[in-house]
Amino acid sequence: MAKNPAINADNLQNQEPTPIFTKHIAILLAAIKSLLRNTVRSSIVLLCLVAILSPFATAIAICEGIKAQYASILKKGGDIYVARDNYGINAPIELDMIDRFMRLQGVTKVVPRVIGRTYVKGKLLVVFGIPPTSIPFHIRIIEGRKPKGRGEVILGQGAAKYLNVGLGTRFSIERNPNQVFKIVGLFDSPINIWNADLLVMNFQDASDLFGIRDKATDLIIYTRPGYEQIVDIIIHMSQSDEGGERPLLRVQTKDLIDRYTRRGFNMQAGVFTAFYAIVFALAIPAIGVISGFGLSERRREVGVMKALGWQTQEVLRMVALENLILSIISVPLIILVAAGWIHLLNGAGMAHFFMPALDILVPFSMPSRIFPIPLVLSIMMALILTMVGSIYSTWRTAIVPPSEAMKT
Repeated sequence: MAKNPAINADNLQNQEPTPIFTKHIAILLAAIKSLLRNTVRSSIVLLCLVAILSPFATAIAICEGIKAQYASILKKGGDIYVARDNYGINAPIELDMIDRFMRLQGVTKVVPRVIGRTYVKGKLLVVFGIPPTSIPFHIRIIEGRKPKGRGEVILGQGAAKYLNVGLGTRFSIERNPNQVFKIVGLFDSPINIWNADLLVMNFQDASDLFGIRDKATDLIIYTRPGYEQIVDIIIHMSQSDEGGERPLLRVQTKDLIDRYTRRGFNMQAGVFTAFYAIVFALAIPAIGVISGFGLSERRREVGVMKALGWQTQEVLRMVALENLILSIISVPLIILVAAGWIHLLNGAGMAHFFMPALDILVPFSMPSRIFPIPLVLSIMMALILTMVGSIYSTWRTAIVPPSEAMKT
């Protein structure tokens, strides 16, 4: 056991004050020696931190990755999204509104689209109906071509593999068995979920499939910069529309959708963190026991340190440095396990929390973003677990007389 670096027992009267920096270095070295001297205990604490925090880091990384992909979709999308209002939710809007919107100053383009979900050969797919010239650039054809006419569709490569279909395959959908579709292309997209469950078809085919001919689920309006007042014009247009014979328009801007999307994912992450807080609460005393604080051997160690002249605050400082070192070492291990969980297991068990429609085993590569939020949270949580689990019990031991601590 190292002596207190601030005390020279041979010549107390002539001792000069120890420089603060030198004192801190000596305490740091003592903390490192303590960890090396108790390698089994240190290893067990590291394993516990990794086991407790890697699921948390995995879930937060998946949440951040999904948010980033949604943000990239919105960034390249339209500026305003307009549908009819049906008690606070979107309802189909008539196609004749396209001409009215195009006459507004500042509007450059209006694109109708149909979005719905239906089963295709037992698999639930998202149907995306849009004019062929307006297919998003995120959809990259890797085999075949884009649809040109009625009855032609393209499918994500993951969905095609799951359904065991390919170019030239013809199929019908139970929702409207009279329609026959032909796969003319397979696509890949950086939006991972699109590869697994997106079916893209001609706008008219999609509107017929869902029984909303001459209507769209919404209209995407593109505007020139500086024409934010178009939103107010559309709302006024809705309020004076044909004496109220039609439902009001539901107008949503890109920024509004982005805020709602982020808020939704942040709420999911918050709920997950709240549930995981229970795990943290149970883990704190476990970490305290495993790390050795409160056990007779550690109490005797603290008692010896006090007998050698260590002050209580110096003992606590050394323990805090031990915890800091363990936390720093554990974070790369936590991130490594989380990355393996995401990339090798596709976030199995965690992705379902943020995308409930998915199976436990996700059929595509989950988007993720480990830096910076999951990394920072891992460091914070590791420090909280180790500090709270050890500082108080160390203080209780350090304030008693050394003789009493060494007897226990």
